[in-house]
Amino acid sequence: MLVRPRPIAGEATFGYLLRVARANGYNTLAQLGTAFSSFEALCQALKLTVAEKAKLFGPRPGYWRLTNLSEGLSGIDFNHTRLRWCPSCMRESVYLRGIWSVEVSGICNRHGIRLIDQCPNCGRAQKLERVNFEQCSCGALLFCTRSVEKVDGSILHVSQVFEDSLNQKTAYANLPPLAFAEWVRLITYLGQFSKSFQPTKPGKIARLYQVDTAMRLMSQIAYLLENWPKNFYQLLSALHRQSDEKLSIRRTFGPLYRVLYIDLSDACFQFLRDEFEHYLIECWPGVVCGRHRAFQAETIAAHPRQAWKQVVKQAGIAPSIIRHLIRAKLILADEIDLPSGRTVRSIDKKQLKQLTDFAKAGFTLKEAAYRLALPESRIRTLITDEIIEPLISRLHSNAPTWLIPEQQLRRLYFIGREMNPLPATITISKILKHWRLREGEFKALVQALLLGRLVPVGTKAEYMPLGKLVLDELQVRQWFTEMRDAAGASLSIDEAAKRLGLKQQVAYDLIKAGLLETIQDDLPGRRITPVALKTFQESYISLAEYARLLNRAPRSVLQSLEVQPVSGPTIDGSRQYFYRRAELEHEACNVNEVTCNSKKT
Repeated sequence: MLVRPRPIAGEATFGYLLRVARANGYNTLAQLGTAFSSFEALCQALKLTVAEKAKLFGPRPGYWRLTNLSEGLSGIDFNHTRLRWCPSCMRESVYLRGIWSVEVSGICNRHGIRLIDQCPNCGRAQKLERVNFEQCSCGALLFCTRSVEKVDGSILHVSQVFEDSLNQKTAYANLPPLAFAEWVRLITYLGQFSKSFQPTKPGKIARLYQVDTAMRLMSQIAYLLENWPKNFYQLLSALHRQSDEKLSIRRTFGPLYRVLYIDLSDACFQFLRDEFEHYLIECWPGVVCGRHRAFQAETIAAHPRQAWKQVVKQAGIAPSIIRHLIRAKLILADEIDLPSGRTVRSIDKKQLKQLTDFAKAGFTLKEAAYRLALPESRIRTLITDEIIEPLISRLHSNAPTWLIPEQQLRRLYFIGREMNPLPATITISKILKHWRLREGEFKALVQALLLGRLVPVGTKAEYMPLGKLVLDELQVRQWFTEMRDAAGASLSIDEAAKRLGLKQQVAYDLIKAGLLETIQDDLPGRRITPVALKTFQESYISLAEYARLLNRAPRSVLQSLEVQPVSGPTIDGSRQYFYRRAELEHEACNVNEVTCNSKKT
């Protein structure tokens, strides 16, 4: 070798070989490869020392076999296709910097501008085989251009940290320090992911030899590392929303999952997996369990959600109860509807105590009936009337069981007013059994107790369940009468007879005679309305009642009256005589007038 150029610190191996070939009259780098059987033979011809060879950076041409690169790099990390350069650097010193040959490098950090890979005059790409890398085939000087693109902000910062790692491990912001080869892998793999794009094969990047592609990777990695891990979470959230998968974490995050746990599985990238798993703890609606073997044990333990069947097992509650608690929104659960029609539910572990409390504080229908001393049918009525509000009810859903909170039953325990001696009393159970309450009257009775309109009585003040409450019989009968009258409720013939102070047979005789009007409503038998009862009382009066008003014997009154009765033993065979009030009043007036005239005479 007649001309022996010396290597420059940090010079690209390809660039140095191009300078050697051009200085010694070779037209292409391939001719230099033909002249020397190996790179070592060329170094001997150039009389390069070990120190001078150490100044070179990057791989040698493939026909001299692959270079054993330091720093953990491989030949695929370098650009073997196109020439890249910084025009400002080339004007200062014409040689190719080694960092430019790295495929993911697209920035000159010294001048803060984007590298160029096309002729500024004709736009032609410059191949690495050309020994004259200063000038395009069109004749234009490659470094004579003013159209440079400035780079700043986080992209330049990451690029500077990346280049500085050639000498020692460097860290960006609060992230762990990485070696140069580790930065190359991080940018190559993670830089492909964005909110709108997820590569199907992250290990293969099309046209990475172009500066445009390298800049896109560097820009995206700068975005993800800036405000770490906020922007990384935004990427995960976007990929999460775009996925149709609901159960599998691996399938939801697809290629990114592979990158984090396979391609970037080294310990130096653990910070990526830590934040990914932290995102799952905060945002993954499904379950993270032992099936996820790639995850840390701490992540599985810290994940707040658990399959509802596992929660059921820990809480000791029937699955059906929890399912209906979820439907009633008493327990919050994430539900995922699968294409098969199956629904997968997961529950926050924090709700385990709440579930246990529901189970301890709840009673079945049978247990509630026993505690309130009432039939189960009456408990159902209280639930229908919304006096008792169950957590789970078969009346409101297809639940196979009931769950009634204890506090709902406590409301139906009452303390009686202490009385000694007691009046005639009756229990709630006997009222329900023998008094034939009408629709809605049981509800009204319980509401009257809750509002204090009816007060239980007893020989001592103690809390008693609803069914065992003791009431003043006279008071409760009066309350029922007033309530029914106010509501315009119809009366049975027996009840009407009691209101009139008559025997039941007499009431039937009056109905038969057409004096007491009856109706047929939704209750069994003939009924008498309060209006009909009042009309009868205003229109007719019995001989016995009229005699009491006159303070005379009924027989004497009957013999002295000139008015004919409308009903009676001699009229229609009924048991009592009844008169029209108007006729008796008219006769009484005539009698009074005759008496007054006699006194005057």
